[in-house]
Amino acid sequence: MNLPEFGQKLRELRTSRGLSQAALARQLPVSADLISIWERAYQHRGRTWRPDRAAVVRLIEIFADSLDMTDVQRWTAQAGYRLGQTELQKIFPTLTVPSDLSSRTPETTARSTLLAMLPDTHLFGIGRERQQLRLVLEQASAPWLVAIDGIGGIGKSSLAAALVRELASTDRFHRIAWTSAKQEEFFSRSGLEALQRPALDAVTLTDSLLEQLGEPLLLTRSPAEKQAGLFALLKKLPYLVVIDNLETVIDYQTLLPALRQWANPTKFLLTSRHTLHAYDDIYCFSLKELSQSDALALLSYEAEIRGATALASATPAQLASIYEVVGGNPLALKLVVGQTRVLPLTQVLDNLREARSKKIEDLYTYIYWQAWHALDEAGRQTLLVMPLAQGGTLTHIAALTDLHGTDLTQALEELVTLSLLEVSADLEQPRYRIHRLTETFLLNEVAKWQAPP
Repeated sequence: MNLPEFGQKLRELRTSRGLSQAALARQLPVSADLISIWERAYQHRGRTWRPDRAAVVRLIEIFADSLDMTDVQRWTAQAGYRLGQTELQKIFPTLTVPSDLSSRTPETTARSTLLAMLPDTHLFGIGRERQQLRLVLEQASAPWLVAIDGIGGIGKSSLAAALVRELASTDRFHRIAWTSAKQEEFFSRSGLEALQRPALDAVTLTDSLLEQLGEPLLLTRSPAEKQAGLFALLKKLPYLVVIDNLETVIDYQTLLPALRQWANPTKFLLTSRHTLHAYDDIYCFSLKELSQSDALALLSYEAEIRGATALASATPAQLASIYEVVGGNPLALKLVVGQTRVLPLTQVLDNLREARSKKIEDLYTYIYWQAWHALDEAGRQTLLVMPLAQGGTLTHIAALTDLHGTDLTQALEELVTLSLLEVSADLEQPRYRIHRLTETFLLNEVAKWQAPP
């Protein structure tokens, strides 16, 4: 269930028809306030409101001409439902619906449900890397643990979801499971929102995997019996398990011992803001920001599919000005697309430089807050000089920081581990750089965070 994405899709469909919340509410019928609550995925004291099944069916009837069968499956899964053959046939009488949904194998049903809940994002600039990661996951040998790391908003979850979609169409894995450790998320329409999700540890991961992999009876057993059952399951057949957003040191240090035991023939795909290069049994891929050409291609694509007509016809100079401030962070680029629908481009970019709106403050908090407060004084000092040392060498950074030897080495290692610093692949004289958005952040917003946590 993903109520924020369900609400976002509802708002997109409603606005594409030119319907107010009140006008849509009259067609259900419900109150306009309830439509607003669904669109915002409103939460209060841990409770989240979602539409009942009848309301979801009615919404699909209203917007049927804007939805295909894949859209319907994804949208209903986001609301926590799965429509049956009879319901689908009434809404789409001219479409061919499987004659007996109940006759599908559990594997097919589980896979369809998973794919319906995953983001389906158009990716830019990583075609070759995506193919390499797929080959690593497909090979029936080590590495059994594969990690995608990178700074917040860079597209780790989207890349993992794209790989799952490709692998789901093959018979490489018996089943695929996806679980997340994410505790908060940034939405371009509403800013930073807490997710009602328990912390991920070996116990909650075990329960989630048993449920997804078709072993509900084991959930009634003791914790030790559940872990033993899961171990036997993962060792018998090759599964693919995705663990998304291992954002803290505690997350991966807690789970890695269990994953190592469970792996082979099962494979694990992890995403994390912390690079796991220090572990020699994990294949690591660091996701970098988009190049200027790929960033501008993403801007054009988002402007087109979201109806941002002014941005879609922007001049090369205007697009270049966006990249100058934002760089190649896909999440920040999408925020710019949304904001240019209501604000002048120059104001949007000034707001990013000065963090002058709540959404932009939320964006910086989502991407940088945890990493900034994890740095020691030497790490912060080194990061703060990086706008003056873009592409610089070790000698250059040492001169700017007055750090030398072990102190500087440890500071650089810390910044790389937290995905705040990129290192060129030069054995003799590596060069160091930060993302363009990180530079914008350091020159402005970080001043407010200087006090120790």
